[in-house]
Amino acid sequence: MKQENTMFSHQISARIRLVKEPDVPHLHKLISQMANYHNLSNVFTTTETSLSNTLFKSPPFHSFTALILEISPNPFPNTMAQELNVIKNNTINLETPIFDPEFETFRSRFNSDHIYVAGHVLVYPSYNGFFEKPGLYLDQLFVRTCYRGLGFGKMLFSAVASQAANNGMGMVDWLVADWNEKSMKFYDKMGAHYIPQYKLCKLYGEKLQQYANISP
Repeated sequence: MKQENTMFSHQISARIRLVKEPDVPHLHKLISQMANYHNLSNVFTTTETSLSNTLFKSPPFHSFTALILEISPNPFPNTMAQELNVIKNNTINLETPIFDPEFETFRSRFNSDHIYVAGHVLVYPSYNGFFEKPGLYLDQLFVRTCYRGLGFGKMLFSAVASQAANNGMGMVDWLVADWNEKSMKFYDKMGAHYIPQYKLCKLYGEKLQQYANISP
């Protein structure tokens, strides 16, 4: 059945909170959309089960941690803010209406009346021997297409950077595709330092499994 558009015309309330178990289907859809955006669908093997098995074993920010961005045309109720581990709130005034063709697919599993999932970040602890303190690695930052250009990316990035700074960490690091000029400009405004002389290397799939029976 085809979904109708929902419209935001004046204001959007936004909040960032920790992902909970019921959010996993939404998170999986967001990661799938990000894989499509980066032309990485051919390596996308994540499942809802693998996400559930990975994300909830350790305290937040001590291991793999996901944050979710929710939006609503109405102010969020305060009744569940602590229970949902809300990290950041904001209100944005709109200059033009926003139409969301996937609002039903991304309807929140919590207080779901007119609350929708709009994006996510995925982070985990990192360490670089050149730096005095450990940090956070920002593996994914994604905002759904219809909600871009409203400051939600900045809101998500700031939530991660604040966690790192407030927990005594020394850095946040991440990768940007070299064709993604918009993202480069965005991160430049956020204070990023680029290291162009390095290239990302990965060993995965069959190439990794070739080492499975080799003694260290």
